[in-house]
Amino acid sequence: MQERQRQSVGVVLTLVGVQDTAVTVQHAGTPEASVAVRLGKALIYLNDRPTANALAFAWNDLARDARLLPREISSSLVAPLAGMAEPAVLIEAGGLPPMLGRVERPVGAYPHLRLVLGRVMFSVRDLGAYSSTTAAFRRAADCAVAAFPGTGRSTARQHASDEASRLFVAPRAVRRTSGREPGPMAPRVGPTNRITEQMRREA
Repeated sequence: MQERQRQSVGVVLTLVGVQDTAVTVQHAGTPEASVAVRLGKALIYLNDRPTANALAFAWNDLARDARLLPREISSSLVAPLAGMAEPAVLIEAGGLPPMLGRVERPVGAYPHLRLVLGRVMFSVRDLGAYSSTTAAFRRAADCAVAAFPGTGRSTARQHASDEASRLFVAPRAVRRTSGREPGPMAPRVGPTNRITEQMRREA
């Protein structure tokens, strides 16, 4: 008898200042292939190319809102806690999990960004954190080409799926909203002019 699930675990990664990042390819071209992105003590495995592409676009899509962030903020927000070691987090993502991005503008405090990936929330507090993390996920999308080579392994249908995720899913996966409650997810396939804009951006 299958045991009923009795809990879910949510993770909040609060990012302050330039992040210590590393991006590596694991087991390229094999069924176990992945792209590993390390952000400090958080290790994120991206298990397919569409997910890596979508996440990179999700971070890029917040660039305009990132201009509202302070250049730097006090590191007291992420200061160590007495009596507790800093937790390490291992995250696996594949199959295009839900993604939602927004800007928060709390009264009497600096704006910050939130990007939700499934049950993981990135809380981005300043420009250094945004720029360094975005750069890491851009590198991950580039590395995904080597990790998940299409030639000789993917079918034409899989190639089409990769292209669809690159052009359609990722730009619409993040919806800019403000306030305390997230807006509804945008439809995954946008109008033609949005697609054209995205293609121009990539050219």
